[in-house]
Amino acid sequence: MHAMPNRRGRLAVLGLLLAACAPKPVTTVVPPTMDPVKIDRPPIAVPTPPPEKSPQPAPSEASRRGLMPLASTGVWAFRQAHPTYDGRGVLIGILDSGIDPSIPGLGSTPTGGHKILDLRDFSGEGKVPLAVVTPKGDQVTVGATTLRGFRRVAGFNAAGPYYAGVIREVALGELPAADLNWDGNNTDELPIVVTKASDGWILFADTNGDGSLEDEKGIHDFLVARETFGWSTGGRASPLHAAANFGEEAGAPTLDIFFDTSGHGSHVSGIASGYSMYGVQGFDGVAPGAQLIGLKIANNAYGGISMTGTMRRALAYAIEFAKKRGLPLVLNMSFGVGNEKEGTARIDAVLDSALAANPDVTFVTSAGNDGPGISTMGFPATANRVITVGATYPPAFSGGVAGDVTAFFSSRGGEVAKPDLLAPGLAYSTVPRWDAGSEIKSGTSMASPHMAGAVALLVSGARQEKRTVSAEQIKRALLATARPVPGDRFIDDGAGVADLVAAERALKSFPAQALMRARVVGAPGPAVFRVKTPGVAIDSLAVVEVEGGFPGPVRLTSESPWLVVPNMLQHQPPKARFPLTLRPGLLTEPGLFSALVTGWSSDTSVGPLFRVVATVVVTSPLGDSGLTVRAALPAGGLKRIFFAADSARPFRVIASSGAKAERVLAFLHEPGGQPDRTENGKPGGFGEEAAVYDVDGRDVMAGVYEVIAVAAPAEAASAVVVVDQSPVRMDAKRVYKDSVVATVSNRSRGSVSGTVKLGVVGGERTQVFSQRGGAERRVAFHAPAWANHLVADLQMPRDAWPLFTDFGFTLEDATGQIIAKQPLNYSFGRLSADLPAATKDRELVMVLTPAFADPDAAQLWTGQLSIRLYAETPVLVEPAGPSEFTTARGGSATVAFKLPASPWALPDAFFPLGSLVIEVNGASWGREVPLPQASGPIMK
Repeated sequence: MHAMPNRRGRLAVLGLLLAACAPKPVTTVVPPTMDPVKIDRPPIAVPTPPPEKSPQPAPSEASRRGLMPLASTGVWAFRQAHPTYDGRGVLIGILDSGIDPSIPGLGSTPTGGHKILDLRDFSGEGKVPLAVVTPKGDQVTVGATTLRGFRRVAGFNAAGPYYAGVIREVALGELPAADLNWDGNNTDELPIVVTKASDGWILFADTNGDGSLEDEKGIHDFLVARETFGWSTGGRASPLHAAANFGEEAGAPTLDIFFDTSGHGSHVSGIASGYSMYGVQGFDGVAPGAQLIGLKIANNAYGGISMTGTMRRALAYAIEFAKKRGLPLVLNMSFGVGNEKEGTARIDAVLDSALAANPDVTFVTSAGNDGPGISTMGFPATANRVITVGATYPPAFSGGVAGDVTAFFSSRGGEVAKPDLLAPGLAYSTVPRWDAGSEIKSGTSMASPHMAGAVALLVSGARQEKRTVSAEQIKRALLATARPVPGDRFIDDGAGVADLVAAERALKSFPAQALMRARVVGAPGPAVFRVKTPGVAIDSLAVVEVEGGFPGPVRLTSESPWLVVPNMLQHQPPKARFPLTLRPGLLTEPGLFSALVTGWSSDTSVGPLFRVVATVVVTSPLGDSGLTVRAALPAGGLKRIFFAADSARPFRVIASSGAKAERVLAFLHEPGGQPDRTENGKPGGFGEEAAVYDVDGRDVMAGVYEVIAVAAPAEAASAVVVVDQSPVRMDAKRVYKDSVVATVSNRSRGSVSGTVKLGVVGGERTQVFSQRGGAERRVAFHAPAWANHLVADLQMPRDAWPLFTDFGFTLEDATGQIIAKQPLNYSFGRLSADLPAATKDRELVMVLTPAFADPDAAQLWTGQLSIRLYAETPVLVEPAGPSEFTTARGGSATVAFKLPASPWALPDAFFPLGSLVIEVNGASWGREVPLPQASGPIMK
């Protein structure tokens, strides 16, 4: 989801422990540092740029080099053929982190109209609590600040009343985005004064920092006057511009300040509809003639998280706004949160219902950036009626490759028949002044607005030709004419890369009949998903149900012999059904099998009437000797390996290249698709430069894991992947005050002998809680001076996750400064942080911010929070007897340890945190073990 902060890796802890207690040196392979492609996860969360950014080309150079890629999807050819079909007459709604309206390129359309029609904050991040203030002469005190020049305010309303409030920079997150006045810190409290003028509420702010309102302009609600403002210090231009959103309650004003302290929404807006970006003539986004409405749904300080009900309220506002103005509406949501049960999210149902009621509204959303693992499609990308867009590396960014290559980070389908289409996932676009140097961003966040702009072009053309088109027809035309990426499956690229020119031709020829929809009975959509493990039979039969307008006989086709369907679909109003049969006997080799079933009318030029996707995973056997797979990867190609794991049984994955000059990327996905919870996407070189995933026994889930080796977009590579599993399951429990018993259970096919070691690495606190609704929860705790690293895990029931749209997980100090943020992407989330160096103890707060899809949600939900504090060096625990063990097949053994007094003073509610290490045949396996006080008699 969001950028992972620095962490002390499990390999490092394990290495320190082994060094402390092993009689001989142990070598640990540590993966090299990499400079990853910048991926925002979810897409609206962009990490704060580092102090020194990589050089970016000037806008004129970016235009010349085609870094706003418009060719591969046919956008450039379409606009050359139809100069006025540039999006004019169409409104694009940007549900995102905000838009900075001061950026050159977001000010006007080619015809001179206003580019941005409205800016509305639904997140509450910019809410300014207001209270009545009374001026004294020509001065007024707001918070700790006294402002001169109050006669400027009184000139608009001599009688009052007057209201005031402050914006606290610290609440807006880290530098540089939170430094609203650009004075080098985020600790300012900026005063705002509000009164009611003859034409509505207005605000005054000391934007130049001179302590006076005398020279300040009154700012109205953006919808009233399209006015914006920004703060600055020392005469420099403001780092960002903001807009005012006024409301009124019982005659008193309410105020939200709309701003983009992420940069993400502004970047997305330029892709969708930028015009003459940065003042460079001809440097445009996809639909420069379209107008925009900015709908802020994200709290940027907490990692770009949506808030309870923000998506629903923003959606309703945009639909009503467009209706009142008679404008066709295209909505873009570059956002994605991981599914636990794909296709069941509440927000998916909300969107499908709203789009069914408004068939002329097209909703485009990003697939998510959790690829390349299968079943990683986020919500709301799994909604049926939206256009879900995955990402490609366009030729301008892929190192000379002629065609588009599916981006490794683009989320894949499996349990659902998604994505729908692909579009360029990298672009140079508009960013606020504070984000200068980050004009190039990547992710499916960038692919989605490209497609939204393309839809706006189609709608603009139809509108000027006085043709009526529905969102369903547009989607079908795009799918029917897209170009598949060679070697990809539907769950990788959907129908393929969009072709706007071909889509326009198809859209004109589509019959007016109702469209057909298919779904698999018992599933949320048109997808069948099975996992085949050795010796276990799979359900080989599914039933597909089809409804909608039948154009006559429907011919069924399957693209693979292991996927069997009847030749024809018989019409049985109002719905028809047909069996879909898998042939497991043809699925013997380990790997991924995925194929399409399509339904066709006699007119094949309009593409398939419907699609059904079947996917089968065949796991590789993982015996005592582990698993080694070698593969030759074409440029951008990948190799998938699936294997079953046991809970509490550590395993290790090593992925390397087959030659010194080659490199691969290695990914690990947990059962269900979630990316590895520590750090996913590691570079693998030759030999000791291999990528290593050393999965601690505490983290291992029972189920099927997926390992993927990926070649760079422009370079073929050979890959060697080794999966090795501990021969034993591991656990340890504190049975008395100072006694710990470690248990090893033999899971191999023969006897196992080895040595058990135990160390204390820090302290842990675990808390289980429950609450109703989306109220923020703050958990305070004490971090002692010896703690230099923190890891926090948050777990909730998987069944509860579909009710949410997000969940913020943020670490703050006592002053409100954010130390780390790692919002949940799934029902499990992990936050890691190196704690700031200090000579005294400090108080910290874990902030939990649940976000439900429904604004009035009052569901009861539960969570378990584990906070672990790590010391710099582990402390060895002496065994109470022999530390060696031998177990027969299926047997178990125990080793006792005498737990010493804690070497560190543990904070209240914390107990010792242990690290268990078992050495077998020269290999070391680890599992972190919580050691809470045992019940029962106490040994003295």
